[in-house]
Amino acid sequence: MSVSKAMRIVFYVFLLIVVFARTSNDLRAASLSDSTHFPDSLSAGQTVTIIGEFDPTKQRTAIVKLYLVGTEAALKTFSEDVTDNSITVTLPDDLKPGRYYLMLDYDNLANALVPGEIRVQPNAVQVDATHPTTAYSNANGGFDFDVIGRNFSENPQDDQIYISGKGSIVAPDSRFAQKAECEKSTKKPCLWVESTEKLHVIGYQNERYQGPLLLSVQVGTARSAEKPLVLSRMSETGVLLSSIAIFLALGLLVYRLVAKGLRDNFIDGRRFSPFWSFFIDKETNSYSLSKFQLLAFSSVFVFGYLYVFLCRWLVQWQFVLPDVPSSFSGILAISAGTTVAAAGATALRGSKGAGPVFPSAADFICTGGQVVPERFQFFVWTLVACFGFTALLVSQDPATITGFPQIPQGLLYVMGVSAGGYLGGKLTRSPGPVLRNIAWDKDNNVIIVQGENLSSEADFFIDQIKLPIDPRAAQDLVTPTPQEQASDRTFCSELKIKINPIAGLDLSTGDHMFRITNKDAQFADIPFTVDPPAIAEVTDAAGNPPATPPGADPQKMIKSGKGASILNVMGSGFRVGTKARWTPQNATDPIDLSGSSVKFVDSRTLKITLVPGEPGSGILLVLTPNGFSAMTTVTVV
Repeated sequence: MSVSKAMRIVFYVFLLIVVFARTSNDLRAASLSDSTHFPDSLSAGQTVTIIGEFDPTKQRTAIVKLYLVGTEAALKTFSEDVTDNSITVTLPDDLKPGRYYLMLDYDNLANALVPGEIRVQPNAVQVDATHPTTAYSNANGGFDFDVIGRNFSENPQDDQIYISGKGSIVAPDSRFAQKAECEKSTKKPCLWVESTEKLHVIGYQNERYQGPLLLSVQVGTARSAEKPLVLSRMSETGVLLSSIAIFLALGLLVYRLVAKGLRDNFIDGRRFSPFWSFFIDKETNSYSLSKFQLLAFSSVFVFGYLYVFLCRWLVQWQFVLPDVPSSFSGILAISAGTTVAAAGATALRGSKGAGPVFPSAADFICTGGQVVPERFQFFVWTLVACFGFTALLVSQDPATITGFPQIPQGLLYVMGVSAGGYLGGKLTRSPGPVLRNIAWDKDNNVIIVQGENLSSEADFFIDQIKLPIDPRAAQDLVTPTPQEQASDRTFCSELKIKINPIAGLDLSTGDHMFRITNKDAQFADIPFTVDPPAIAEVTDAAGNPPATPPGADPQKMIKSGKGASILNVMGSGFRVGTKARWTPQNATDPIDLSGSSVKFVDSRTLKITLVPGEPGSGILLVLTPNGFSAMTTVTVV
């Protein structure tokens, strides 16, 4: 075969291929898909999408005609752009409610009926609620919320969010069909469509005094009714922390006011700040249960009221003071009444037993070191009521809270019965011993104790060693001073107890603990010492004593000055850990001295560093760790 003939054959084959390809392309016809589906309810101005197979390279536009069901005249003719698989048509803004259908002219399709029916409803768009009703700001300071309703468009461009008085808040280029696209957008707020029943708005910026809002959604020309939306000025955590901060500030203010009129309490040498004055019963130096309950309920009430007030003011934009439910007022009345009645019962019957020297949490359920059932249940119910109220309060959403949690009537009855049991116990139980003073007569081996409710038939202990005293057999070993108007014939205000030599008990020196235990097992402890501190001499450690003024004691005289001076304090009964207080001339409050300012040398010598101050008279007080003290007047020259 010649070359020219072969080339002719190749050319004819190529020509046949081109002709076949063009013929095939011409044979590919446009078609409508049966999957075309219009929403059940549409509004004027919305868009609808026709699904099928189209070829924009052949014909770029299509003719779409809109008909009212039951008529043959087209209401509207559209010329729309075509993509490979869809044609989008925007319904007229003035389209009236009714049932409609579409006809398509495109390529080989002539007056083809588009599957599906278009149902235009009056006011088809409906907003049921915003979620949450009160929104909190996100990490970027904006607000995210959802709009729940019906008949929203799946095409984000059809959905508009309106705020009353502000207009549409989402720009057209900030409306998306996917969450990820909205979150990536740098332009806020943005909107994304989850379904025809739920829209999401992300990053809306509130104005400072905008307050509660009215929100509506427009789809096409249809617009929903307005629904309320509240944008909180403070977060949930912020409200809680603010309530705690204000509560603590009020507590500190009350404490400072109280502290100005009180000094620190010292019990057996241990310091108790003015804060404990709210709890300590001065008669027994123990914690008072009735005071604790009143303070607990009052504190819970104040905190709860602050929390509800801030929630309604800063979150809900409600500018009213919250109401107080009568049930909580009842609890406060029970608490206050119990405290007053407990004070009356104490005055009538006498104090509870003082128990150990130092107050402790056990005092809330004990009297004289003995657990008392009615105090236990009263204390437990107080804790349960306070904890339950606080937990229920702070567990609520600040956006929906309207007031205090309701306290059931049954709980009020329980609290009333509990308070009645506590008061009944105070009235029926015998009062316990309270020790106020103790003295040791070393020469006669006699301990003298003073107080109230001290039974002459009690058991006596020193350093946990029971004294072998039987008043019924040897009345001369205990000399009682009967207590006036006592509830028990054996109660005394003073007892003189003669101590006989006992193996293992050395009362020649040192500190000791005395205990009295009444017949009902209530007890009281008090420390005593056989060598209490005493100050014999106070002089400057540097020597060079000043000239002695007339009438001054040269052994208790120091130089004046505004600089620190080291003093030699001579005496007896000093202990390791001894503290001191110095009150200079014209001073209103003493100066506490401890640590390096008070150096223990031995039981007879202390070196104290202090600022003498102006000339005149100063007062020096020495306080041992066990609470015993000695005081003297020092001349400052």
